[in-house]
Amino acid sequence: MSAPTLDQAPATQSMPTPPRRRRRALTLLTAGTLVLLATGIGVSVAIASRPNPATPTAATPAPAAAAGQAGTATPNAQAGPAQQPPTKAEQTPDRAAGTAAGQPVVLADGKHDAFIRTLDTRRGKVVVDVVQVFKDEDAVKAAIEDGKPRDTAQYLPVYVRNQNPRLRTLPLASNVQVDLLGGCEDSTLGKEALLAKLAQNASIAGVYYYTLTVKDGAVQRIDENLAVNAC
Repeated sequence: MSAPTLDQAPATQSMPTPPRRRRRALTLLTAGTLVLLATGIGVSVAIASRPNPATPTAATPAPAAAAGQAGTATPNAQAGPAQQPPTKAEQTPDRAAGTAAGQPVVLADGKHDAFIRTLDTRRGKVVVDVVQVFKDEDAVKAAIEDGKPRDTAQYLPVYVRNQNPRLRTLPLASNVQVDLLGGCEDSTLGKEALLAKLAQNASIAGVYYYTLTVKDGAVQRIDENLAVNAC
């Protein structure tokens, strides 16, 4: 067995990593970290900028038709809403007193008791104050309800109640008929004279009331009645 050699060189030992290799590894590690950060930021920006599927996308308006295209008319968008055809109510004129459509009826067709306040024969107008008329037992009862003493009310054949001071103006029909209480001599009077006497009688407060016959908003007939006892 051979003796060990004393001057043999020792076995190779591991040498420490030079500083240059250590810096290179650190650089690679830093670069990899930066790449990961950049990738994460890019993904976040892509998600944030992605359009919301719930938000409706405005429809692209169709191109306007060519101005010279045959059979096609391009309406003016700024011309305002299209006019609607008139309704049946707008097409039908108001029959009352020959007034324009939309004006209220002064008095409905039929008979109405009233005081005559003004009679304008020149313009063919009459101003009336509509009243309620009660006769016989109803007259006594209504008078007592309105505060008349019973001993006075019991002799009333007619009682006129006027609780509404509203005045109404109506036109006279061109062929209006007037029936006054004056007697037979009034039948010989002309229209102008008859209307003049009517205006004179109507100016006597509380003595006469009149029954008006209205048709198409105009007074067709006027009948004179006593609002007090005849004797």
